[in-house]
Amino acid sequence: MVMRLGSAARRRRSDLLPLFLLAALTACAPPPAAPPPEVAQTPAAPAVASPAAAPARLAIDSDPAAAGRIQADVVALTTQEMEGRGTGTDGARRAAELVAKRFEELGLEPLGDAGAQAKSFLQAFEARVGAAVEPPQLKVVRGKQGTAVDAKTVTTADGSESGTVAGAAVFVGHGINASALGWDSYAGIDVSGKVVVVLAGAPTLDGAHQKDALRDFGSVRYKLRTAREHKALGVVVVAEGEELPKGSHDTSGMGVPAVVVTRSAAEKLFPAAKIRDKATWEVKKAPAPKAIAGVNLEFTTKVTPQKATAWNVVGLLPARAGSPHAGEFVVVGAHYDHLGHGGSNSRKPGSTEIHHGADDNASGTALMMEVARRMAALPARPDRGVVFVGFGAEELGTLGSRHFVEAPPASIGAIKNVVAMINADMVGRLRDDKLLVDGVGTSPGWGPIVKAAGDGLKLELAQGAEGFGASDHAPFTAARVPVAFLFTGVHEDYHQPSDTAEKINAEGESRIATLAGRMALAVSQQVERMPFVDAPADPKRSGRGGFKVSVGTVPDYAYQGKGLRLTGVRPDSPASRAGLQAGDVLVKVGSHEITNIHDYMFSLGELEPGREVVIEVERNGTRVPLKVIPAPGTR
Repeated sequence: MVMRLGSAARRRRSDLLPLFLLAALTACAPPPAAPPPEVAQTPAAPAVASPAAAPARLAIDSDPAAAGRIQADVVALTTQEMEGRGTGTDGARRAAELVAKRFEELGLEPLGDAGAQAKSFLQAFEARVGAAVEPPQLKVVRGKQGTAVDAKTVTTADGSESGTVAGAAVFVGHGINASALGWDSYAGIDVSGKVVVVLAGAPTLDGAHQKDALRDFGSVRYKLRTAREHKALGVVVVAEGEELPKGSHDTSGMGVPAVVVTRSAAEKLFPAAKIRDKATWEVKKAPAPKAIAGVNLEFTTKVTPQKATAWNVVGLLPARAGSPHAGEFVVVGAHYDHLGHGGSNSRKPGSTEIHHGADDNASGTALMMEVARRMAALPARPDRGVVFVGFGAEELGTLGSRHFVEAPPASIGAIKNVVAMINADMVGRLRDDKLLVDGVGTSPGWGPIVKAAGDGLKLELAQGAEGFGASDHAPFTAARVPVAFLFTGVHEDYHQPSDTAEKINAEGESRIATLAGRMALAVSQQVERMPFVDAPADPKRSGRGGFKVSVGTVPDYAYQGKGLRLTGVRPDSPASRAGLQAGDVLVKVGSHEITNIHDYMFSLGELEPGREVVIEVERNGTRVPLKVIPAPGTR
């Protein structure tokens, strides 16, 4: 399950994540784009049984052998050779090959890209998988003498832009601007065209209620944003100790080049700033900023996005011949990628261990393949085609499902021909027989289908309305396709190396697979397609992830341009009432320019419930100002 925020934003969370994820949300540079995995090229003609000439009564029953098959597939997807299935790695290639092999064994029709001789199951797309960060060069200039700083004591800051800067040094303490707390590190000084020196972290204030009031202002990205808004040329961050942060894999810059230096190095470089003194760090009010007399700073940073080829794996169980609904499709999907050796989305910071991702999401992939087995074994084909998809690059922001929606296989045609989508993500930890089926609010048809599908399975089904969320159903919701999202909940192993195969409840997952198969079959056999409706606002989710406010925007995490594009807007939310739309690019919130998702998260954290704010969006090449009144959040 995707988690796309940096450390500071994870503390405050996104404005869009499902209820079950609130407890959980917040690798080495990958190889260059790789050639497609070597999987069998399958002729276009499917090997499934001959189609029935007339509609048949079809049913999916429980299968005692399903648990063993599911467990075997989870194990196969989580071996050491899979290397955590990180996008852009050989492990992800092997996982795609495994899913394609299963589809071929089942006789599904390949719906991937055309090869030299025939179609493949693989639908390729490009994914941004990280960043190549060159060691920065920092020089301190006093008069005419320049001194290079020891490369071992300096690194490129998270959120740095690429660039070369040179300017006079100004010490601005912790570099925080929190007007509500009366704290302004930039008060009374003009730093435009200069390089600011800031302390890492945030000071602790006096008083039980104020003690941690500045904590959310301590992230490096926030400090860079604040420096940018004060027109600084660059930023030198002084680390709290001798350990430098690990290189970032997030290439979305905050608008200024920036480096981090160790505390001991800074003490020698800027003695006038008194960085050695404990009192400099433990201030109770913002000290006056001051120029570091006679010191100029010059440095160069270079951060280059790294891209790789990723794949969706797509197979079709065609509709029966002569069906009037043969041109319509049901999608059953699950993402097969995970975190590889960890990285910024790991909940074990700094770990380079393999993150196996048994529940997230080998479990969903195994379920999807089990549903394909059951439906391929039916005595006749369904009235609508059923498309099975192993999505790639979900952990990077639902990139695979977004690509599928924006560029569906030619056999499907337009995405409007997809009548429903069923998504399985983290379905391997069934506890007390409780399963969330989210998204039922996207069509009135889901309720009776889910109820009938659960008959005799001894599942306690909680039905949620939410159509958006942090998984592969969200792009389908944005395309106005009814969705159902199956989820057994978060746990302590989520996004950690300890999410391993032996912890999967295969018997419970086999029951969920039966449920999913029945749901897919029921939709495929309906006389009329299910209508899509905007899911009603869920009062239990009026605020998201610890923000003081709720706006109702659904960010597009895959967007790489300037600003923040919206995948969608929640119905009956402040954003929808103000007129924001899917496809809008947010460029300004109040007085703050928005360059990326991080800027937007910082801006949300500064809004007040009920206090109107003007949000500017770019729409069809024009800037449109919209007045939004944020609703109360959960903080």
